[in-house]
Amino acid sequence: MSKMLIATAPIAIALIAGLAIAQQTDPIQAGPPKVPKPAPKLTFTDRMKQFLQRTGSTIDDSKSTPDMVVSNYPDAKGGKITIVLVNDRRRNLLGFYIYNFGNMKGAANKEAVYQYLLAANDSITIGSFFVDGEDDIGYKYLVSGAQAMTQAAFESTYFTMAAVARERKPEIRKLLGPASQKDDKPADAKRAAEEKPPGV
Repeated sequence: MSKMLIATAPIAIALIAGLAIAQQTDPIQAGPPKVPKPAPKLTFTDRMKQFLQRTGSTIDDSKSTPDMVVSNYPDAKGGKITIVLVNDRRRNLLGFYIYNFGNMKGAANKEAVYQYLLAANDSITIGSFFVDGEDDIGYKYLVSGAQAMTQAAFESTYFTMAAVARERKPEIRKLLGPASQKDDKPADAKRAAEEKPPGV
């Protein structure tokens, strides 16, 4: 019996070795491993358009540029709130800007307007009001561009800013007086793109 075991042992070893070799794949037949292609990186404009699709806003392509998207959010009263989204590459920031609150030139009581804007900045949850170099009143919020903004975060910011603008605009206009009503020009997107951090 032990002679029979000794005789079959080399056969068993040869069979096991043959199976192990058969299971190995021929590198020529397998080819290089398939690496999944990364999804194409979205441009700033594409990403913002993707975010805006769910908000019910429209995009003004005629005023938009590769680093700026001009959007119009429908107001409950039938109007619209223009929100400009700016990609500030230099400072790595995403800026949300709203203008059309009026102009300080010819304001009946500038001090009262400044006091109101400062008080508003203390009470609103995001963003701040400012007066730019041309005395136009604006409202902005800056987000670090390094952070990957989610759809939920974008919508929360966008809708909150639209609500603040809708609620605060009548009081700002009232404080500015009748002269500001004539100066109701559309949002100046170029200024939003070039705007430096102002002080109120």
